[in-house]
Amino acid sequence: MIAAVLHDPRWRAAWRLLFLMLIGVVSWLAFSPNPPPAADLGWDKANHFAAFASLTVVALQSLRAGRRRVWIVLLAMLGYGILIEIVQAQIPGRDADVRDVAADMVGAFIGVLLHGALTRLIKGPSGPAR
Repeated sequence: MIAAVLHDPRWRAAWRLLFLMLIGVVSWLAFSPNPPPAADLGWDKANHFAAFASLTVVALQSLRAGRRRVWIVLLAMLGYGILIEIVQAQIPGRDADVRDVAADMVGAFIGVLLHGALTRLIKGPSGPAR
C-alpha cells in the first residue's frame, strides 16, 4: 500500500492537494504576526528547515518524474522562501532575514535527499517512481 502511494501516478492528485494544504499552513504561519507557540520548534531556522524539507518532499511527489523535476522544485522553493521574507518585511512584528532563505534551501536540499531515499527504499511494483 505504501509503495502504491509513493509510486502510483494515480496518487499524484492527492499529493498535489497535500502540497496546496502545506503551502496554506506554511504561509499562514509565516505571515501571521504572532504564530502559535505550539508550531515553534524552538529555533527559527529549524522551523524554516522543517517546513521546506516537508514542502520539497511533497512537491516532488506531486510532479511526474523527470530530469528537471528536482531543479523545478528547488527553484520554486527558493522563490517561495524569498517571497516569504519580502512579505514578512511588511508585517509588524516580523522581519526579513537572508539566513531564513538559507535555512529554507538547506531544508529543500534535505527534502530532495529524503525523497530520493524514500523512493529507493520503498520500491514500487516496477521499481523507482514514475
